[in-house]
Amino acid sequence: MSTIENGFTWRSRSAFVVVAAGATLSLNDLLTFPVLAGQNGGGAFLLLYILFLFVLGLPLLMAELMLGRLTRTDPAAGLGTLSEQYRASVYWKLAGLGSMLAAFLVVATFSVIAGWSLAYSVKSMVGLFNGVTLESAKSMFDGFIVDGERMTLWHTLFVIGLVSICAQPVRQGIERITLILVPIMIVLLIIGLALGFMTSGLIPGIRYILYADFSAMDSYTPILALQRAFYTLALGIGVMMAYGRYLPAGVSIGYSAALVITVDLLFSIFTGLSINTLMLSAGQQPGIDSQFAFRIMPVILDQFSYGGLISTLFFILLTIAALTTSIALLEAPITYLQRIRSISRLRATLILGIGIWLFGLGVVLAHSVWNGEGFSLALFIGDDAIRLVNNAGFHDVLVFVSSHLIQPFVALFVCLFVAWKIPREVSHKEFALTRHYSFEIWNYLVRYIIPVLLLVVILAGFGII
Repeated sequence: MSTIENGFTWRSRSAFVVVAAGATLSLNDLLTFPVLAGQNGGGAFLLLYILFLFVLGLPLLMAELMLGRLTRTDPAAGLGTLSEQYRASVYWKLAGLGSMLAAFLVVATFSVIAGWSLAYSVKSMVGLFNGVTLESAKSMFDGFIVDGERMTLWHTLFVIGLVSICAQPVRQGIERITLILVPIMIVLLIIGLALGFMTSGLIPGIRYILYADFSAMDSYTPILALQRAFYTLALGIGVMMAYGRYLPAGVSIGYSAALVITVDLLFSIFTGLSINTLMLSAGQQPGIDSQFAFRIMPVILDQFSYGGLISTLFFILLTIAALTTSIALLEAPITYLQRIRSISRLRATLILGIGIWLFGLGVVLAHSVWNGEGFSLALFIGDDAIRLVNNAGFHDVLVFVSSHLIQPFVALFVCLFVAWKIPREVSHKEFALTRHYSFEIWNYLVRYIIPVLLLVVILAGFGII
């Protein structure tokens, strides 16, 4: 029997906000957002990012939470039930299935990078980076990622930890662990800010991410801001529908969603300030690369007193970010397997854990044994071919299929379903907005504006624009 059948709901709105925010505080926020903002106009990029967070992100987040609370089940069953109830095509439930497939693939890629973070936490703890130079740090990482056996070990350890948490009932697993881990992330981030503020890179770091440099922007900058606003909130992959099913009936969806976005935004800004300040103080230019943290940060952090401890805390932060996101992504697939197979939560989690380990093993092999051997995928329009994936590794293929192909299409279908298939009065009652014009704004956005923005995200992901 699933937890919702036992009457489970989040213990409070604050607990929900923390848990939902934990799902959005991903590795991408830590490793790519600081540089993405700094290289594309700093404060000018942030203004666009904030605009899209509330024009695109907030209405979509509200829609997914509403679907979860309306149906109190997994995304596929929920969309299927609502389709029957409102005489829509049963094929709308395919969006729910797609969201869970994308979530599964994302976790498979996260688990490998999380394994890197876990390994580097231990390496820092035992002092392997004491006195390390930039060249030796890069050499150590290059040697690590081509060693399939070591990467498999750390990937396996992360998956075991992930399964151990997700196999527990939601109250004892996701809720309790996330309510512990998110505050730890905040404390670690504050430590990073304090370190950054004691360096010579303080002013350059602030200018890099907060100063509005319109000359650094180009015609593609708004699209980058739009993409980041969409991906940072874990939309289109079933997370918020899964978490919305446990949202108490009396909790305001709009206010809760706004709080989640605010927490995510502040975390992104403070992460950018701390990482960019540390990088610039060491004379290094931040780079948009998930590997820069492992190639450069051990050297930078070793310059501080107790550098080994600081480096350990930094990589623990990365590991926690991957963990909170991964346990959120797995919730919908777990409840789906429980329902269709009539099995316990433990068995469902073990099945998914094995699948994640196997797909993650493909990512490991792509960095080691299969390194240099890639896949290609092209979209043919008439006589013209658009190269979607060009000689890409297994990891890149998983990222493309999950994040650029499935996720935005699912979000688009969910948006259209909520806007055009669910009656207005149902949405209005569920949101219980105190001002009528607030609902009309939401309704207009999901009907006319957000579908266009999601099409832009899709076309950008395919490289068409």
